[in-house]
Amino acid sequence: MNVPTRRTAVVVWLGILVTPLFFAAVTVVVAPPPEMRSPELAGMFFWMAAAVVGLGILLSRILPARIGTTGQGARDPVAFTRLTIAWAILEGAALFPLVAQLVTGDPFQFLLTGVALAALVGLFPSEARWASHSVQPIEGPRNRLVR
Repeated sequence: MNVPTRRTAVVVWLGILVTPLFFAAVTVVVAPPPEMRSPELAGMFFWMAAAVVGLGILLSRILPARIGTTGQGARDPVAFTRLTIAWAILEGAALFPLVAQLVTGDPFQFLLTGVALAALVGLFPSEARWASHSVQPIEGPRNRLVR
């Protein structure tokens, strides 16, 4: 069984980080013409995107910590899973403002994407973060429902 390592996590993190950056470049280069945009929706989309980014940052910190293990010695897979889920949440939060920018043409959406990407950069899988997301196997009686 191949256990994901921290080095693998760095490659996955980098891929997740680069995706919104490439999409941001696409939104700039292949922007729809002004007549296809809806600038009157810019205010609503800004606040929706701000809510998505804020909620994404919050969930990326809360949800992964709830993932535990009942396996024996399964520390690295738990750290990898926790971090990957946090990164995926933040990637989605970074992409939503870019879609809103395509719809409205509002350049402030790039700022919201930057906030989500900053939170993603803050979750780089350093040695310390990898260790903090690893958990000890749960001790005690095994759950009879899980075999």
